[in-house]
Amino acid sequence: MRKTVAILSMALILSVLAGCDMLAKIGKNQTDTEKNTPQEIEIIIPVQAQLPSRGDISAHFETTTRVEAENRVQVVAEAVGECLQVNVQEGDSIQVGQILAELDKKAMLASIGQTEVQVRQSKTAYDRAASMYEEGLSSQAERDNAKFAYEQALASLETQKIQFSKLTVRAPISGLLTHKLIQTGQMVASGSPIFSIVDPESFMLVINPPERELARLQTGQKAKVTIDALGTEEFEAAVRRINPNVDPASGTVKVTLDFDPGTRAKLRDAAFARVRLVMDTRKNTLLVPKDAVLEENARKYLFVVEQEKAEPTADTQPAGSPDPAQTAAETPPKNDKPVFLANRIEIETGFEDSNSVEVVKGIDDSALIVVLGQHTLKPGSRVTVTNANDEILARAGLSAEDALAAAKERREDNANKPGRQGHMH
Repeated sequence: MRKTVAILSMALILSVLAGCDMLAKIGKNQTDTEKNTPQEIEIIIPVQAQLPSRGDISAHFETTTRVEAENRVQVVAEAVGECLQVNVQEGDSIQVGQILAELDKKAMLASIGQTEVQVRQSKTAYDRAASMYEEGLSSQAERDNAKFAYEQALASLETQKIQFSKLTVRAPISGLLTHKLIQTGQMVASGSPIFSIVDPESFMLVINPPERELARLQTGQKAKVTIDALGTEEFEAAVRRINPNVDPASGTVKVTLDFDPGTRAKLRDAAFARVRLVMDTRKNTLLVPKDAVLEENARKYLFVVEQEKAEPTADTQPAGSPDPAQTAAETPPKNDKPVFLANRIEIETGFEDSNSVEVVKGIDDSALIVVLGQHTLKPGSRVTVTNANDEILARAGLSAEDALAAAKERREDNANKPGRQGHMH
């Protein structure tokens, strides 16, 4: 964002200064015309230029997705009862086994009490039947039936104790509580969802490149990730798993990306993520700023600053020419910076990223390319290589606002001169 603002500001200042130069020369020409002294208008455009650089650039697969937790649990009620107490809130850090909520246990305690009585009764009946069988006073079947009744009562008691324990809702995993769907006093039905817990240490990304990219995918491949909730900070992720199957409905491949532990600590569940997966990298290639490249009719161009060819000069003054001293006195001072020509060069490009473009044909390392002011140029335009600060200092401290005001004032003065159409005061 700062770079964009700086470029726009620079472009505005250069445009204003170029406009001031043109208005000044046009104003001088109008004055000379009134004096019947013809004056040719010369337009020299200030631009900013630089040499291309050498560096590495990568091709990317770009997509968007959301942060997911591989370990995610939805806690459901396993018993029926009124909620008496909720011990946690959304956003709390949870430990495995921690008590999340308590349901009413009075009815279950009463049932357990009844079952315990049945257990004691069946135990007494079984002991008596076993004693009588040993004394030969009862059959083996009677003893066995009493034993089965006792064991069944024990099993019922154990079942009720398990149900009783489920009236205390505990966390099945450690993590962060993301949803709380239960309130104190609420009647809870068995099987209804009441909490959601995610493990932040298992945060990952799932992307779906098209199947044509399958051959270029491999584990360990790096990706650059920005999270909208975290601003412009860029994080690194790596491919952990590639599903070998292609989804027949979408024609894509499921790829799982992992973060390092330090990055995971900053993430949030379901946060929106922008992913740039590095598919290929070229080393030490010729790079130019992306903003310098112009496109027209599906072709790409650069403006390159080149030395202007010197014109031959005569040793003698032609007859009838104006007096050089008088001409010098009436001609505005020339720009003391060298004047060049800006030629448009067609280029072939390769990889590009957010800042740079790879140039594979059209220029070499010595080309001086226009990076600011190129949108106002035509092939063969005469230019000076400058920057905003130099132009401002050259005009004795004129600010952009002052330059605009001066240009406006001169335009109004020219419009109000006798013999010209304009607003009359």
